[in-house]
Amino acid sequence: MNILLLGMPGSGKTKVGKLLAKELQREFVDIDEFIFEKTGKDSAEHLKELGDAEFLKFEAGLVKKIKTVDAVIAASGSVPLVAEGIEHLKKNAFVIWLKPSLKIIKERIGKRSDGISRIVGAQTKTLAEIWEWRKKAYQFHHHAILDIETEIPTEEVVEQVLKILKENAIV
Repeated sequence: MNILLLGMPGSGKTKVGKLLAKELQREFVDIDEFIFEKTGKDSAEHLKELGDAEFLKFEAGLVKKIKTVDAVIAASGSVPLVAEGIEHLKKNAFVIWLKPSLKIIKERIGKRSDGISRIVGAQTKTLAEIWEWRKKAYQFHHHAILDIETEIPTEEVVEQVLKILKENAIV
């Protein structure tokens, strides 16, 4: 069974996913890296070219090409917004929503050179509005939530994810 990490941009999906995959000796798949490998362009370039609605369809189509077993997958923050893509990933996955506070997300995104610009919805919504919009999708698609109220080291987040996986008999 795959382990699928959901969450907003800046929630730590990639960092946690890489460490978790190493700990569990599993393949790691990052949706953004997968898109780059398949197309030669990163998600931000596709988003700029296609716009939000077309990018979401494009991303869902590519996500359906992921065929993994017993991997750790870091979904992009927008994957849960299109049923076609997220349902494909959920078929064989235990889904954990990494849910840092909006304050933490803002701080992390603010440190990025491209800031909010590479986020679906950023052309018309504030980060708080994007958070409210996406929360509904994350709530619908998860099996477990890891609330993160204060900034903690990635290794501690991985320990908490492992605890969730053990409690649910996934590992």
